[in-house]
Amino acid sequence: MKLHLPQDGGATMIENNFIDNYMPKANGEFVKLYLYLLRCAQAGRELSLSAIADVFDHTEKDVRRALAYWEKLSLLRLQYDTGGSLSEISFLDHSSVSGYGSGSAIPTAVGASSGLEETAAGIAEPEAPAAPARHQISRSRALALKEQEQIRQLIFVAEQYFSRPLTSTEQSNLLYFYDTLHFSADLIEYLIEYCVSKGSSSPHYMEKVAQEWYKEGITTVEQAKSSSNLYNKNYFTIFNAMGIKGRNPAPAEVEYMDRWLNQYDFTIEIILEACCRTIRQTHQPNFQYADKILEQWNKAGVHHLSDIQQLDAAHAQKKARPVKETPRSVQPNRFNNFPQREYNWSQLEQQLLYAQEKKEG
Repeated sequence: MKLHLPQDGGATMIENNFIDNYMPKANGEFVKLYLYLLRCAQAGRELSLSAIADVFDHTEKDVRRALAYWEKLSLLRLQYDTGGSLSEISFLDHSSVSGYGSGSAIPTAVGASSGLEETAAGIAEPEAPAAPARHQISRSRALALKEQEQIRQLIFVAEQYFSRPLTSTEQSNLLYFYDTLHFSADLIEYLIEYCVSKGSSSPHYMEKVAQEWYKEGITTVEQAKSSSNLYNKNYFTIFNAMGIKGRNPAPAEVEYMDRWLNQYDFTIEIILEACCRTIRQTHQPNFQYADKILEQWNKAGVHHLSDIQQLDAAHAQKKARPVKETPRSVQPNRFNNFPQREYNWSQLEQQLLYAQEKKEG
């Protein structure tokens, strides 16, 4: 990955505009990464995402978030190769950034405070904007939309994929994608194709996929294909770990895997570890069992494989700890629910001998 500066310099120079207007509102980890990139660029170094992540002890996803933040403020330009990998980072001249001159307010990364929260495991991920809820479109608005050529064409395409007329719910879904999520007709058509290829044409599943795309900021077919290819690869990697071959994931299995990848934000390595443990324990693919493992790891704050090793060590130490046995109390019953007598056996023996002698005499 190459780094480019607008001009060369013999030292790491930081413009006052950055210090005055950009640095105060930015997350501290983001500022450190920006300064490190600036230093490497002026030294003519080439970097990779993994190398940057190693320097700051973050994940590559943390680094991408920081880069995306500075790109959004037009301080960096990110370029990707044909395979979708980040290939070049260019620093942009601060003075060329419109709307962020001296004294201008800079938007914060998240919320109304100073940006993202920092955690011991790295930079906390900002919550993606939730997709607007599907509301009932007025009858007049629905009729107006259905008069549009693009909507008529989408209904026709969907009916060809489903091999039947659309239900009112399915038609309402199309209007939701178009009018509320503001998907283009091409993107909606690809959405239909994608869901059908997954073996599901249910309105609920299609709506869920559309909302996930909205949260990811997908606006083009190319972006959707790139995201779909990545998740397809992850799906089948998980399937291989479970020993499943020769079929596509069922909707219920996709729901599990999406939760692990999106909601829990686990790396594929952590998910594969849970799959291996599932097979060792159940001797068969069991998504519900794996989900229980990953749910526990999520609650325990697992972010790396090393975190799992620490949990295992703590569990083993707890099992090795000796268990104190508490004395069992004798429960009263019909044999011992009265005060127990104490006997002097020596005295009883003397009494028996005396009685015997008396009888013989």
